[in-house]
Amino acid sequence: MPERARILIVDDDPVIRLLAGSALTDVGHEVVDAESAEAAIPLLDEARPDIVLLDLQMPGMGGLAFCAWLRTQPALARLPVLVMTALDDSGTIQNAFDAGASDFIAKPFNFSILAHRVRFLLRARDTLQALEASRRNLQEAQVITRLGSWELNRASGVALCSDELYTVLDVDPQEAPATVQRFMQGVHPDDLERVQQGITQAIERHEALDIIHRFLTRERQVRWIHLRVKFEYDADGQAVRSYGTVQDITAQRRIEERIDYLTRHDPVTGLANRARFTEALDERIAQHPAGTLSAVIHIDLDRYQRVNDSLGHEAGDALLLQVARRLAQALSGSARLPGETVPAATLARWGGDEFMVLLADLPSAHEASRVAQRLLGAIRRPFRSGDNEVMLDARAGIAIHPADGKSASELISASTAATHHAKSHDVRDLQFYSPDINTDARLQLQLEAELRAALASADGDGLLLYYQPKYDREGAICCAEALIRWQHPTLGLLAPNRFIPLAEESGLIIPLGEWVIRRACRQLREWGDAGLPMVGVALNLAASHFLDTALLQLLVEETERCGVPPHLIELELTESMVMQDTEFVRAVLRDMHEYGFRLAIDDFGIGYSSLSQLSFLPLDTLKIDRAFIQDMLSVPRQAAIVRGIIALAKGLGLEVVAEGVETLEQAEALRREGCDLVQGYLYARPLPADEFARRLIA
Repeated sequence: MPERARILIVDDDPVIRLLAGSALTDVGHEVVDAESAEAAIPLLDEARPDIVLLDLQMPGMGGLAFCAWLRTQPALARLPVLVMTALDDSGTIQNAFDAGASDFIAKPFNFSILAHRVRFLLRARDTLQALEASRRNLQEAQVITRLGSWELNRASGVALCSDELYTVLDVDPQEAPATVQRFMQGVHPDDLERVQQGITQAIERHEALDIIHRFLTRERQVRWIHLRVKFEYDADGQAVRSYGTVQDITAQRRIEERIDYLTRHDPVTGLANRARFTEALDERIAQHPAGTLSAVIHIDLDRYQRVNDSLGHEAGDALLLQVARRLAQALSGSARLPGETVPAATLARWGGDEFMVLLADLPSAHEASRVAQRLLGAIRRPFRSGDNEVMLDARAGIAIHPADGKSASELISASTAATHHAKSHDVRDLQFYSPDINTDARLQLQLEAELRAALASADGDGLLLYYQPKYDREGAICCAEALIRWQHPTLGLLAPNRFIPLAEESGLIIPLGEWVIRRACRQLREWGDAGLPMVGVALNLAASHFLDTALLQLLVEETERCGVPPHLIELELTESMVMQDTEFVRAVLRDMHEYGFRLAIDDFGIGYSSLSQLSFLPLDTLKIDRAFIQDMLSVPRQAAIVRGIIALAKGLGLEVVAEGVETLEQAEALRREGCDLVQGYLYARPLPADEFARRLIA
């Protein structure tokens, strides 16, 4: 059972407080909430929360100021704070961490992921509390217990020692007399001069000596020793006697090192975390040698979230560890070309599925490009996750010091902006930062805000569905594929590639898919009311939508509300979606099919479908990718692939559709091979709903 915790939600949005509180209560937590930072302050003492969920954008005191204030309160300095923000630019996130945030989650968020974030923050808090408790107990024991005591006659040089002292120092009392010289022989060579100088200065200043140093046992093992010495002087001010204690503080040092490690390293991969990377970058900038360059590389994984959602968080963490090891190996030089130099590098997990690399002492920016290409190549090789082979991709953004920034925050912002530019412009490899990217990033933020507003409006505010007809072997329209467009108020009619990647990156892809389902069902109802034939419509949904437990319920509700038979709705799956082969996905597809919805595999032949999966999944249709149709008349192998796919579909009892048909010769060849349906520019481009309706009755 997960630990029950008391959680304080601070957000001026009552809907967020209600939904987040409900989600956390459902998994066993106790929730209190406040609408402002000012209202939250008295609750800290009354409710004594275990964790705070904090909105950054609030009137009054504001989330950043409240977080910074928390860190000034001794009793609240280590209270975990998970900030919630709709502003996911790196500057806002960096400001939150600078103010003392423990982690962040971007709005709108998946409430299941929110529960996991809370659970891991509580686990990290418990680990740190346990380590702190151990450290305090050790400190108290060291104050109370004299692990070893001694007195030294400085005239004779002989010491009187307790039995415990020999145990602490791992010294055999029979081997040699207890003298200062004998003690100094065990001091670690790297600390010897510092200890000798400390003794000399303490005597000269008539002060006590309090020093920590390393000591070597008989087996040459390192122990950390806390040495305390007091001196007695004669009338002439000469030290004639000294006495003191030694304590073995090795365990304490290890706990302190562990605490330091946890606060500076990622618990999943063991890499440097955000704080340690920023610290290393600051150090590098301060020590920058003239005539050299440094580079910050931001790496953002593609398709990782899909694996994490479908295979589970444990598999996702194991995959991140594999990625981290690959990147570390690529940076170590073992993968370098003959004669290629290996720059000094710091590798960090930046958060989620993002990594950061600092390269120092570069002779040119080209060297940063070469290293980045090697890192991307390491990520693109197949990974293993249990019995599954997983393919990942990544984008990389590069910022060069000092050209692209003179501070750590400037360089980090520049590299992340370059990555986001690569993703939004479908740059597959790497992107160097340039000032133009900031302008483009602002445009993307504006486009995201406008898309969010369009989805929030009642009619979609410019979102449209076009319909590309599919023709049967007699040349009649029997169904269509619905394709989304956006009639933007200033940019004109936008194709999907202008805003679908933005929707995926900003978390709008699910509401966008929901809009498509509602609009398509309503359109079918409108055609039916107008006396037009009720044709089937195929819908393209994102892979993440099939992992949404509410998808089937939405389909059922909309088809029933509009009076649309379920068999008129066909859902097109990608081959990568089918390859996930998780029990959850199979169960979702099975339930959809049993309810009457049709299922198709889109762009068949270019992915990695398993024939065994095709035989067991509840499919109705295979769509041959246009890449095979394009060259089928001139490339014999392409023609053979098309014939093979059609034969496979027929053998499995599936309908087969060819897309991208552009010539009469292609259409005739497909008809001869037994292809059921064709679509493409030969017959019609995607049409507005009214034009498609005219085709239906023509």
